[in-house]
Amino acid sequence: MDFITFLKSRREQLGYSQNKFAKLVNITQSYFNSIERGEVKNPPSQDVLERIAEGLELNSEEKKQMFYLAAIERTPKVILDTLNELEEEVKLKSKNKMQSSENSIPLFERISAGPGAFSDEEITDYIVLPGIKNNNNIFAVNVVGDSMEPTIKDGSIIICKKNIEIRNGEIGAFFIDDQAYVKRLKITKNYIALISDNPNYAPIYIGPGENFHAVGKVIKVLSDI
Repeated sequence: MDFITFLKSRREQLGYSQNKFAKLVNITQSYFNSIERGEVKNPPSQDVLERIAEGLELNSEEKKQMFYLAAIERTPKVILDTLNELEEEVKLKSKNKMQSSENSIPLFERISAGPGAFSDEEITDYIVLPGIKNNNNIFAVNVVGDSMEPTIKDGSIIICKKNIEIRNGEIGAFFIDDQAYVKRLKITKNYIALISDNPNYAPIYIGPGENFHAVGKVIKVLSDI
């Protein structure tokens, strides 16, 4: 949100017209209209900002936010661009440091289809898990949906291990053709199925000829990270 958007949305929230609010803070309507249209060269002075903050009935945190947004408006674009570049460099260095950590594992937004099941482009972050060693076969995935509740809640992160047997009754990440699932494996003499812990979801039976394979076994669930 920028300064103009903040100002206009708060004024409208309080039910003030531009004319009424300008009179309230003791500035001309034409000047206030120019502020909201972004036609003034610089944001209002400190004194005018104080009056605007009082007129908008801002609490201390909201006032800090408005003053910060106004300060950004005053900052030349070349400086803002430089600051943004520096921020991106810091993020990249932090990500590279996490990636090189022996306790860090990749976090995927979703499980991708295809040989190997994963693509580096789909890594959204790296997370550190103390005690994790030999982490080449370990990865994390965001979980969306409630089909495995109460065991795995919507929004949880699951930690999976590749190249390990998933036994009957255990939870894993699986593919059926191009569709990914996090389910409990059920194996009987007559069928193989993926079972949801949430009883509102029906079992998924693996049919003959379907391209079914396991991606990894769920070894840990992070409900809040």
